[in-house]
Amino acid sequence: MTKHLLFGTALFLAVGSYAQSNKTTKPSGALDTPLELKDYAEPNGSNSSTFIGPVKKTRPVINSNAKISAVTCNMFTGSMNVFGYLLSQQKPLHFTKGINAVSFVARKSTTYTPSANGNSGTIVGLYSTNFGATWNETCLWANANDLARYPQGGIYNPLGNTNINNAYLVGMGPFTSGTPTWGGPTNGQWYASKQITTPGTTTPGPDMQSNYYVGGFMKKHYMPRNSFSAIDGGIIRSMANIVNDPDNTSSNLGFGLRGHLMSKGQFNAGAFVWSTDSFIPPVNSRSDGSKLIGTSAPIQAWDENGIVGYVITIGSRSGTSVAMKGHQPIVWITTNGGVTWSLLPANDFADPINFKGVYDRMYPINSNTNVICANFQGTEGMDAVVDMNGQLHLATMCYGHYYSHNDSLGYRYVFGTEQYSYGNTGPFDYPIIYDFYTKLSGGWDYHMVDSMGTEGPSGTSGQPGYTTNPWLSGTAKLDLDARIQMSRSFDGSKLFYSWTESDSTVVGLKWNIYPDIKMKGYDLITNKVSNRMNITSGVTGADQQSYWHYMSTRAATTGTCQTIPYTITYNGTNNGDVQVDTYYLDGVQVCNSDYVNNPMSPKGTGVGITTVNTVNYEVGNYPNPAKEMTTITVGLKNASYLEVAIHNSVGQLISTYKLNGQTGSNQINVDLSNFSSGVYFYEVKVGSSVVTKKLIVQ
Repeated sequence: MTKHLLFGTALFLAVGSYAQSNKTTKPSGALDTPLELKDYAEPNGSNSSTFIGPVKKTRPVINSNAKISAVTCNMFTGSMNVFGYLLSQQKPLHFTKGINAVSFVARKSTTYTPSANGNSGTIVGLYSTNFGATWNETCLWANANDLARYPQGGIYNPLGNTNINNAYLVGMGPFTSGTPTWGGPTNGQWYASKQITTPGTTTPGPDMQSNYYVGGFMKKHYMPRNSFSAIDGGIIRSMANIVNDPDNTSSNLGFGLRGHLMSKGQFNAGAFVWSTDSFIPPVNSRSDGSKLIGTSAPIQAWDENGIVGYVITIGSRSGTSVAMKGHQPIVWITTNGGVTWSLLPANDFADPINFKGVYDRMYPINSNTNVICANFQGTEGMDAVVDMNGQLHLATMCYGHYYSHNDSLGYRYVFGTEQYSYGNTGPFDYPIIYDFYTKLSGGWDYHMVDSMGTEGPSGTSGQPGYTTNPWLSGTAKLDLDARIQMSRSFDGSKLFYSWTESDSTVVGLKWNIYPDIKMKGYDLITNKVSNRMNITSGVTGADQQSYWHYMSTRAATTGTCQTIPYTITYNGTNNGDVQVDTYYLDGVQVCNSDYVNNPMSPKGTGVGITTVNTVNYEVGNYPNPAKEMTTITVGLKNASYLEVAIHNSVGQLISTYKLNGQTGSNQINVDLSNFSSGVYFYEVKVGSSVVTKKLIVQ
């Protein structure tokens, strides 16, 4: 709080200035957004309800977004209903580099019949080696009693393998066996794998493991359906929650969300041996004793070798000032493949100096106009990746908290009769997608990815957008959101962002009910971003109906372009209770020539990333640990002469590099073939400033 007290008068003037000159629409009130995790109970039968939403108009011919003309949309599988696709943090879609395969894990369609124990909980794995032109399908899970739900998964590829026949499809998620739905002695979690060459496409493989909620081969956990990760030849990981009673929906304390669990699968003799890591965040409590952990699902992100990793949750962190106690990222890091984890320090994401572009776009808490507290409730989705330097990037949206009281952190400002989260008047009052990223020199920075013209309507009666929301489930509806997601090139030098929004001139309101997928790319080496690309505009089968989309966590390199797999899922009736079809979007590419703009990150004045550092430049290397080769990257704001010196653990000079550095990213490739295994240190000197980093040679 010290910082905000010192600058209290200045902040008050700044807030008043922006409220008058830029935020032309004043908030019309406050709204309490429920903070509990929302898990839908799957219906027993078909829904006969009808709904008439806004009349869907013809899209105007003029569209200011760059379009990808080669994209096609082709249906390749289906599912019993839409429930298995509700969360964007689920990861059923992946690309595996060594075998050039796209994979997708899903519940069976209504017409799929497994060889035995078939029911609505049968899970199938699909893969394609030609980017969706053709698909192979095989059964992963079929159990007479344990009905699998919310599937995610991908391919386990042995290290160095290039033959897809040696790879395994892997999946996991919760299962239900009756009432109660998710807890109790007969419910739990399913974990399954099957080698791709296993005979019998309708017969599940031998590796099907049920972990019952009241006791099993793993620690008790809830919904292992978040943020699947697979490392070639390494560990399979999935994120879940730790709760008191998953069937208690009467109170926060009864449900008792306390933290998160990482399930880890180690391949052994044709099956996976599973273990767990627990992550209990240091958070404040409500007056009833329940923990203030937000609605967003836990996320994990790893570098390509599975050495540097992050786990992210959203919560009200204990021991912080009023300006930092809202629902904000709480992050753990590992630099040794998950052997040990460390909690990153808390950060003020609405600091008026270092996060000016965030600060300018938020209203202060109701009780103190000097305090702006960033609210990361994940209502439009969030995702994360690790870049080429081992740094975390978290793509999400945030707005200001209305209250700072522990029992009222769910309240937010709302605008107009529709109760939008944003005033939707320019230039500061639109939904903004941010990339918040850690810095090599410590702390955080950010840039703005893009703004959006619509918001996701709620599926809860009485909440904003409910009346307009077209997606039904029984007598209720299903939440829609932008489903913000991230992908990256395998070397981590290029990052990709995707989200959905609707054309408000078509909808007539600012609700995202007829979505198209938008995408941007970011090149870390050149520090340039692409134009916004509208992936699905004008694409038959996807235009204005790109619901429940998934973006692959990795992109495929084709020449100077990156190809990113996508799927969308929907049916013609917007009825979530019945059969839905899933479509593959082929031809989505971002090429080197597309990176033409500076990232948006105002720090006082100007545009472009400007990081406040004592040395005024960024340093990192990838990979680290390394074997044969590593690349040291030095990011310079201005062209400068630089020197790199590598020393062993006792200080002996091993090698030096000198060059005239250019503005932007400078790369020094270091041959490690003659280095012995061990710890080394490299110094980067620019002018009178020196940065020292550790290098591990394996």
